[in-house]
Amino acid sequence: MKICFRINSDLAELNTLFDQLKTLEHKWSLSKKTLAEINLVLDELITNTIEHGDCDKNHLIEITLLKEDLKLTIEIIDTGSPFDPTICQSPDTSLPLEKRRCGGLGILLVRQFSDSWTYARSDNKNIITLQKTLPKECR
Repeated sequence: MKICFRINSDLAELNTLFDQLKTLEHKWSLSKKTLAEINLVLDELITNTIEHGDCDKNHLIEITLLKEDLKLTIEIIDTGSPFDPTICQSPDTSLPLEKRRCGGLGILLVRQFSDSWTYARSDNKNIITLQKTLPKECR
């Protein structure tokens, strides 16, 4: 099963994103935990795109979710500035809060809640592809 949709480069659109995911909850038998993990990953990546991608509010972000058995593939495409989040270092969470650098926790969460992810730049577009194995109850 596959779903594709577009949102504007506007933080208010994160509600639209959640609404789209909510429709998949029953169609794909997603647990609340799995839905929250997918939403968190998408929220982090799309927020970074909106806040750091040199995009105006008319800029579209394309999102595709493909479920094949227990394999979920997520693709996010935007025409913002080139940026490869897969090469960003995760923050050192062993340090006390006052010694940590600002930022990076979103990338850490994306890594934690996905099995793999890749970045490509093609035709002036950023393309992020994530893979996630869903729990058995999501059949």
